[in-house]
Amino acid sequence: MTQELINELLAAITLLLEDLKDIQENSYHMDQLFNQLESDINDVEITILGLEQNAQNLDERLAQVLQCMMSKARDNTNYKAIS
Repeated sequence: MTQELINELLAAITLLLEDLKDIQENSYHMDQLFNQLESDINDVEITILGLEQNAQNLDERLAQVLQCMMSKARDNTNYKAIS
């Protein structure tokens, strides 16, 4: 093997190692992005669960208000019927 071939081989190996290093760095960056995305998805899920709970609480409170209003309307009707 001539010195020229050895130098070309070393240059090719150096390029391959640099490409491999870039791939490793990019895969590490992709892992970070996927982890952040997973965290964001979990945050959205928690927010949705909180919104569902808030909607349920509002529904229960609205039912209480409607029940109170209907009770008052019944009381007013009974009062008018008596007088």
